[in-house]
Amino acid sequence: MKKILLLIFLPLLLSACTKGQGLSMRAYTDYHETRQSFKLCHGYACTQRTPTGIEDTAWRDILSSFAKAAPTPEEERLRIAKAVGQIENHINQKTGMRLDRAEAVAFETDTHQMGCIDEAVNTSRYLRFLGEEGVFAFHKAYDPVHRGYFIDGMWPHNSGAVQENETSDIYVIDSYYQDSGHPADIVALDTWLDNWKPEESLTKKE
Repeated sequence: MKKILLLIFLPLLLSACTKGQGLSMRAYTDYHETRQSFKLCHGYACTQRTPTGIEDTAWRDILSSFAKAAPTPEEERLRIAKAVGQIENHINQKTGMRLDRAEAVAFETDTHQMGCIDEAVNTSRYLRFLGEEGVFAFHKAYDPVHRGYFIDGMWPHNSGAVQENETSDIYVIDSYYQDSGHPADIVALDTWLDNWKPEESLTKKE
């Protein structure tokens, strides 16, 4: 298993020259995809891709949190994190996927689980769909972010992110550490790069 993971992450280690620089979405994106028709990444490193989409009725429900503009950037980030969880829940139900557990703990026996690359690709896609809808007042979707190069003592990890318009600060929208359907974690990039994990993270119990 470790050899497989090294093969998966080696291209990232070679290409990520700047701390925080994320994986390219090119390998995982169909440039004709839309909110109504795209492929969900799962099975670890997007080895499985299931066609799906978000129909108008479900999309209107997801966007309801943005019906009134958020009063602050902080509140908008909370709404963004909630929307990511709502999208995950909808897609799981629509595709018949089993619940994606936090940190892909069941990956070896269940290809419905999602590793951090799956989560980063899917979350980045959802953030782009939300951004294209024009519901963000304080942010824009940002490229995926990356941390960890083994040699720095950290395991490689990837996530989606947004950028605050006024400050240009990056906030990580990390859906990896929560079960599918829960709001994603929101973390300032500098904090996240310092090997941040939520206090209840399963990796801390190992």
